[in-house]
Amino acid sequence: MVVYHVVLFKLNPGTSDENIAELKAAGQAMVGQVPGSSYPAVDSMAAVLTIVKGLLKFDFGPPLASTAHRAQGFNLGLIAVLEKPEDVQVYAEHPAHLKVHAIRESICGDTLAYDLAV
Repeated sequence: MVVYHVVLFKLNPGTSDENIAELKAAGQAMVGQVPGSSYPAVDSMAAVLTIVKGLLKFDFGPPLASTAHRAQGFNLGLIAVLEKPEDVQVYAEHPAHLKVHAIRESICGDTLAYDLAV
């Protein structure tokens, strides 16, 4: 069961393209850094990297122009895909995510997060 961690942002007025690029780059850099919630007993690090996936994917961008009028002022969003529900807490507390969080705090007003396990 994977988890889609969906976050919507309302950018502060005057947020630059460079600020948005910094947020995106920091978010995408988390893939491969944020591990899963459990580390199985295995014989090699390669086996750990194969089994413990954690953050699988990170996508980021504005709403579609054709539906932006329904976005209620949220003008940027992300989807982080995690391997399992337990990985959400690991993701939230990981230093790489805390860096993204700090950048977000500096350029965004309202934020809405929603986690969906499918």
